[in-house]
Amino acid sequence: MNRKIFFFMFFLVLIMLQKLYGINIQNSDKELSSYFTFEYNRALNYCWDISTVGSLKFKDRHIVKSGLAMGGTGNIFNIKGFIGGETSFFTSFPVNLSLNYSYNGLPAYENHTHSILFLASIKRQWWGVSAGTSFRFTSFFGEPAVFEPILSFLVYVFFINNDTLKLGLRIANFDNFTSGNMGAYFLNINSSVRLSERLSLINEIEILQSGSIALASNFYGIVYKGGVTFSW
Repeated sequence: MNRKIFFFMFFLVLIMLQKLYGINIQNSDKELSSYFTFEYNRALNYCWDISTVGSLKFKDRHIVKSGLAMGGTGNIFNIKGFIGGETSFFTSFPVNLSLNYSYNGLPAYENHTHSILFLASIKRQWWGVSAGTSFRFTSFFGEPAVFEPILSFLVYVFFINNDTLKLGLRIANFDNFTSGNMGAYFLNINSSVRLSERLSLINEIEILQSGSIALASNFYGIVYKGGVTFSW
């Protein structure tokens, strides 16, 4: 993993938010989530990982988040990580801007993917949409990295959204850890059940298409993600 890029992005996000908004960490909302993910698809058969994601929210407008995941892609060990930030500059206009760096690696294949994702988002209680560009660098077996600019998108809706239960549907070609091709999308049904004031149970079922040209590919798969979120 290219630790220099990872730590550079981490400190860049912190410095930007600190200088622009004078953030007081003592007044922040904190959240820590742990997940187990199981996937089956036609290309790689069985895949899995265990991930942890943490976030800090300041003044209801600024978020810094990071995560790490490790597991198996087929019979090969994989590692994933990300660091990012999101902010709303204009309180009267509901648009958020976010910058996210993610790393995906398959050490056995000397496969390393670095993605920098810039998004503009509109987030409402019952629906939301994000669009932007991912700048992705991929290398195999020590060869020079291949650069790809990719259009990224996300749309979500909630059918239930209250303090006890959230149930929604999401379609996108990226998540916190991965930035996919334009034709590599997932359709996700997700729920969050609040068990107590600080603890929530998370469940997600996802149908993914991991091709590169819209519906032309046949590398379909199904994913289950389950875990807990602790907030304070």
